[in-house]
Amino acid sequence: MSTVTLNTKGKVAYLSLNRAEKYNALTQAMWQAIADACDTLAQERSIRVLVLKAEGQKAFCAGADIQELHDMLANPDAFSASNHIVQEAQQKLAALPFATIAQINGVCVGGGMGLAMCCDFRIAVEEASFAITPAKLGLLYSLADTQRLVNLVGLPRAKELLYLGKKIDTHTALDWGLLSQVVERAHLSEATDALVKKILGVSGYSVSGTKRALAYLCDMPNNEALDNKAALQQLFDDAFHTEDFIEGAAAFTQKRPARFD
Repeated sequence: MSTVTLNTKGKVAYLSLNRAEKYNALTQAMWQAIADACDTLAQERSIRVLVLKAEGQKAFCAGADIQELHDMLANPDAFSASNHIVQEAQQKLAALPFATIAQINGVCVGGGMGLAMCCDFRIAVEEASFAITPAKLGLLYSLADTQRLVNLVGLPRAKELLYLGKKIDTHTALDWGLLSQVVERAHLSEATDALVKKILGVSGYSVSGTKRALAYLCDMPNNEALDNKAALQQLFDDAFHTEDFIEGAAAFTQKRPARFD
């Protein structure tokens, strides 16, 4: 099986990390595969939700493949190229024009946290744990990663995580705003499916437009194309002329669930 796979089922896409024997540690090839998958998804107009998940029972993602990083020590250019691939993959994931869910089944560290924070929702099993550890390696978290973290947990807690490489459990992560939901492992798929169903029950136009507006307001470094208030205002104005609004208004007046296509 490929270390990264993309499958679709109706309006839902599933992007999976398949390196459980290495705690789903991310290689350059895996980051490139994630970027390629996001390019594919960005062109799929029928997709409404992406679920990012990982194989195995122990780890969602343990971060970068340390052995691969060690092998690049003699080649500074290789580090630069690797960092570009990582940041490109994360930017493309964060910018997907529909809702995204990280289904966290275990340890989530470093680059794994970076991936999860690029998603709109994060659902984790009770025994998962979280840490951001560049300080323990003499490295830095990227600017985009750091901004996403601050947007989620605030500056004081971001400092605690980044300065100390502190490990936190799921209930702390939920309290701090890193997670949307914590569930028993047996209910992880069920909880994810329930959230997917809720997302599919609302307007895709609304979700996409709201996601762009929130990204603009949060000043995310990966949203250069959205740095235009006029474009966002146009999205707002155009909403009143879409089929989604016609259906939503009709459903409201007829007191029935809306059927958004």
